[in-house]
Amino acid sequence: MKSGKMDQIFLMTLGGLLGSILIGFVFFNTSIFIPTQSNFQFVANGFIGALFFSLLEYKSIKEQIFGIILILFLNLVIFSGRSLSITYVIRDVFFIGSVILSVKLYYQFIKKNPQIKLYLRCFALALIYGLINAACGIIVYMVNTNSGFPPIEFIYIMARYGILIGFGIGLGTDFYFQNKKQLSGWLGIKTA
Repeated sequence: MKSGKMDQIFLMTLGGLLGSILIGFVFFNTSIFIPTQSNFQFVANGFIGALFFSLLEYKSIKEQIFGIILILFLNLVIFSGRSLSITYVIRDVFFIGSVILSVKLYYQFIKKNPQIKLYLRCFALALIYGLINAACGIIVYMVNTNSGFPPIEFIYIMARYGILIGFGIGLGTDFYFQNKKQLSGWLGIKTA
């Protein structure tokens, strides 16, 4: 693995994460930094989404799959710990899967449509992640509660998180793409 690629993965992940944190901070203030609150998704899913996006950009399919498995495993260990249950596994698989699927679809979309300008294309990730996150939220709710369709407020909240986090990741990665050479130069990183 070349050091230059790892440096670019780091910068791209950092850009997407900071974009998600910025949007989360604007809407929810410092509650995004409290791991026991749902607003922490701006940090956790912002990191996961930005990291997977950088793996799509710089790594092979085998490394991307390994990354997904590692992300899921670490999430289960860190956030579930000793209280691991099938409920948490279902939740994590669907919600991590929703961010990964959204980023993958977004990545394919921007590669097929390179004419879409930076900072406009992030709206596509917001829409894609909003829809997929709401759909996965519905599934998790129905499976884990053994009840019918969730309340509309729940669906709205899931869509809102997806839209805002997707928008933040998109903004952050677009900032990375626009300023890749300058960021690399400031940090002394050689670009290929």
